[in-house]
Amino acid sequence: MNRIGIARGFDDAYLIGLARQLTHRGVTLAVPPDRMADCRRHSLPATPWPETDTPAPFPVLQSLSDHTEAGAAFRGTPDIGAASFQRADTPAGLRRRASDMPLVLAASAWNARLLREAGLTPVLRHPAGVDTAIFRPAPRIGVAPGRFLVFCGGPLSYRTGPDIALAAFRQFRERHPEAMLVTGWSVPDSREWAGPSSLAGDLPRAENGSLRIGPWLAGHGIAPEAILDPRQLPESDLPAVLRECNLAVLPDRCSAGVNPLALAAMASGVPVVLSANTGHLDLLGDHLYALTRQSDLAALADDPGLAGWGESSVEEVLETMQRAYDRRPEAASKARSALALIANTWSLSQQSKRLIEVLDKAAAGKPAAPPSYVEDYAWGLCLHKADRFAAAERVYGEVLAHRPDHLGAHMDRGNVRRIGGDLDGAKADFRCALALRPGEPRILRSLGNLRRRCGDLAGAAEALRRSLRIESKPDTHWDLAFTLLLMGRYAEAWPHFDHRHAALGLRRIGPAIPRWTGETVAGRTLLVLDEQGLGDSLQFLRFLPLIPTGPGGRVLFAGKAAALPAARRVLPPENVFDWDAPLPAFQAWDGLMSLPARLGISRPEDVPPPPQALPDPARTARWRAQVRGPDDRPVVGLCWRGNPYFSGDRERSPGLAALQPILAVEGIRFVSLQVGPGRRELSAVDGGECVADIGGAIEEAGSDVLDGIAAAANCDLVISSCTSVVHMTGYAGTPGWVLLSDQPDWRWMIGRRDTPWYPSLTLFRRQTAEGWATLTGKVAAALVQWRDAQER
Repeated sequence: MNRIGIARGFDDAYLIGLARQLTHRGVTLAVPPDRMADCRRHSLPATPWPETDTPAPFPVLQSLSDHTEAGAAFRGTPDIGAASFQRADTPAGLRRRASDMPLVLAASAWNARLLREAGLTPVLRHPAGVDTAIFRPAPRIGVAPGRFLVFCGGPLSYRTGPDIALAAFRQFRERHPEAMLVTGWSVPDSREWAGPSSLAGDLPRAENGSLRIGPWLAGHGIAPEAILDPRQLPESDLPAVLRECNLAVLPDRCSAGVNPLALAAMASGVPVVLSANTGHLDLLGDHLYALTRQSDLAALADDPGLAGWGESSVEEVLETMQRAYDRRPEAASKARSALALIANTWSLSQQSKRLIEVLDKAAAGKPAAPPSYVEDYAWGLCLHKADRFAAAERVYGEVLAHRPDHLGAHMDRGNVRRIGGDLDGAKADFRCALALRPGEPRILRSLGNLRRRCGDLAGAAEALRRSLRIESKPDTHWDLAFTLLLMGRYAEAWPHFDHRHAALGLRRIGPAIPRWTGETVAGRTLLVLDEQGLGDSLQFLRFLPLIPTGPGGRVLFAGKAAALPAARRVLPPENVFDWDAPLPAFQAWDGLMSLPARLGISRPEDVPPPPQALPDPARTARWRAQVRGPDDRPVVGLCWRGNPYFSGDRERSPGLAALQPILAVEGIRFVSLQVGPGRRELSAVDGGECVADIGGAIEEAGSDVLDGIAAAANCDLVISSCTSVVHMTGYAGTPGWVLLSDQPDWRWMIGRRDTPWYPSLTLFRRQTAEGWATLTGKVAAALVQWRDAQER
């Protein structure tokens, strides 16, 4: 294909993006003579073509947008639609114009879905790409050394959510004064909806084609020293600015197509925070941070045209920024994954290649778009990744109504049904998938995990073993290990457990240094590498002193900062290192959680008790008065949230509100051992004001795990969900009641009230059909009996 026409729509960013894809492949653009100036403005090489009643002998792209010009005279052979719109009611107005087009290209899966719902076919989702010759990783020049740079940008309008970004950034900077806001906002299209009058009146107006945002930001509490305006830099081009940033935050309420700034940031190696709505849905995945808590703006504004628009939660934006700040290796890993995705899918080169292939087919009169169920399935995946599981299930059902043999739709519907608690429906879908493809290891793995969820551990193990016999994958080994450990079959589990580093992406040492196999460490140095969360570290530190050593043997421990004080209580302090610091030479290594396998722990009954060396008597004495308080009431410590960055925390953590039946028990001094974001619930939940905030004091003292153990040691009882506080309580030897969900972690096994890992703990298990309130009601009744026993 040598020539493509562009009818009009030179204010349509999507159409301009398609034009860039075409010129990237050497295609000549033909435009009406009066549009040549527009081409020069956009740096698009083009030739004039007269508008006549006779269609041009080549395809012509026709803009289909919220502001499409009516009755374009420049027609082609054939006309091909380029649809990009922000309002959900736009497609109905486009139906007449686009009905005769053999193909309509859509800027996003969201736009494509709305077009199909309006009766337009064939429609093909073809988002814009990003020029990786311009946006690419490169060394930073250091415009703001030591600062944490947060980029926000796009047209400065209600649609792009600048108010949401500012509200989150203001709170973020209160926590981190070194944070700076990099402002990438631009003058919006004058035809964009200004939004509610309260916000529209607040946004700055363009003056002489530019924005004066300094006073506006100051009005939102953003001080001048917290702002980095790229226009004030010597080289203020966007690629150079983006590469300096630590994070890009784009909480748009709507984006017709794939957000070009998100693509640019991803291509530049910058982690991205993106609202999970409208055109953003195409980009969602593990390679970025998705803002999935979206309020329905169509309902809030009583405007059906805003269907699909979403209002991001300021709290979630703030939490996500904090996560990227705290977990920079994770953020860097996401950025690397995004770079690979850009190279394989979203680059200008890849997208332009696909566009030429599609247009060639359309020009030859061949079907250029896949069957509608293919695009519907892609839309279902978008909803799935946005955690809109019920909507995704409906779309997968539509796909299966057209193609009952669609394997992916059966698998994905089974997964969303499992998440939603429809275990019978999930089982039916997975069985249909297995009937379509008998022996498929991915399906067997899904069936195995579902059976575990249903409580059929033996059936789960059988299905997972079948999957592994066909294909040995780390993820499946990990699933089988988890299942066997739940059953207490430790000896069978450990070989599969060793695959967790690959399955979970844990730190490990390269292949040049061998793994330790359990032999006596003599004449050499063994490095034991920490892993996973603080609770995992505490649970397994007990094995460090049990490693057999001989003459000249040395055992080192390298771990996360939070675990080091505890490790120094069980190993010589000079042998304990931060895993990000330089380490002495070592000749073998192993993971901390592999030690029981190496030491021959084959049954739960073989687990050694927690070492008495961990509690620090001096600290226990120091915390006694603050924990015990001024009277002689029994003291009960509480904890209700785990690490919010753990993917399963929502399932395992009841929250303080669910503990209200416990708080209602009289005659007890309740103290909070909660640290982290969960502490905020003390001021938000009825009864929270009556709980002494010991967790806050622990944080003020430096969040030392030994202080946590000391605080637990001064309690008469600790009631906690599955968090590191449980392990601290176990090491302190304090009686503890552990609140477990119906899907407990492997360490708590199934059907037991006790645990061999910590003799002082008692397990309270939530049943599948009951919520947290039912469980905490039972715990409250037990607490009354416990209190009465203390008084006797």
